[in-house]
Amino acid sequence: MAAQKITLFKQQPLKLVLGGQLEQIEIAYQTYGTLNADKTNVILLCHALTGDAEPYFDDGQNDGWWQNFMGKGLAFDTNRYFFICSNVLGGCKGTTGPASVNPQTGKPYGSQFPHILVQDIVRVQKALLDHLNISHLHAVVGGSFGGMQATQWAIDYPDFVDNVVNLCSSLTFSAEAIGFNHVMRQAVINDPNFNNGDYYDGEPPAKGLAIARMLGMLTYRTDIQLAKAFGRATKAEGQFWGDLFQVESYLSYQGKKFLDRFDANSYLHLLRALDLYDPAVGYENIKTALARIKARYTLIAVTNDQLFKITDLQKSKTLLEQSQVNLQYFEFASDYGHDAFLVDYDIFDGKIRAGLE
Repeated sequence: MAAQKITLFKQQPLKLVLGGQLEQIEIAYQTYGTLNADKTNVILLCHALTGDAEPYFDDGQNDGWWQNFMGKGLAFDTNRYFFICSNVLGGCKGTTGPASVNPQTGKPYGSQFPHILVQDIVRVQKALLDHLNISHLHAVVGGSFGGMQATQWAIDYPDFVDNVVNLCSSLTFSAEAIGFNHVMRQAVINDPNFNNGDYYDGEPPAKGLAIARMLGMLTYRTDIQLAKAFGRATKAEGQFWGDLFQVESYLSYQGKKFLDRFDANSYLHLLRALDLYDPAVGYENIKTALARIKARYTLIAVTNDQLFKITDLQKSKTLLEQSQVNLQYFEFASDYGHDAFLVDYDIFDGKIRAGLE
């Protein structure tokens, strides 16, 4: 079932935190389950960096990014809850982003797409819920970049949300993680085809984007998982300066695969929104912002996450506690590292259920 689409901000543009504005914002979204009579079973799912509005397919032919987590009787129980998931502002999977047509020019935004923050993404999600006549959420759930969105929901709309479930996301991004994103951005920007982001009439910066994705993949898994999967195995027909080792072939495959589903400009904008996330924006300081949270907050950390390090999750835990947030906290190890929240169902199942009860 394809994502539904609506256009909002037709009468009044969305004014963005960093300046500029967007009008006629198209939003791709999908719903699952059945809305109950008093609308008390609604859960908003916020996707990670390169996700989309479709975490689950029930056609038996396709897999969504939370395919193994959603369904009848599973952690995200479609018999019990009504789920809403939308593609983020700035994305390339149906919601307005850099590849979308600018209504002012009739051409893709490209280099003219304004800078966005998580706070802007959340405001678009809120506009979608208003359009759908949803006035309260049982929970907002998100992993990684989605966890930042879930946190911001509880801050900006404290009376709207009963529960927050944040999977593998700290309150701010570390210097090391920003450094990884910088290298990824430079790979894209320095591709000869990038053309300052105005490449839609020609060849896209495919080589740069593929390289960026390869680096990203190394931060999503652990050295343990890579060693188990590939070790030092080589390819029978490997190229000396190319895919000689199996792990190199795996990364090259992931880079090429990414080109089929993502836009380089969206990648740049969303990476920067990830870097810049700060719950304190618009408030006196981070503790003032966090003190606004009325929702019960569940924070789940993976101790060997190579992107959102455990020390940063533990600092986030302390800040939430100091701000008097009603917090439950879990931490555990997984060979899948940061990607565990997408694939390690057995470990996450009970913790997600605890966050939604």
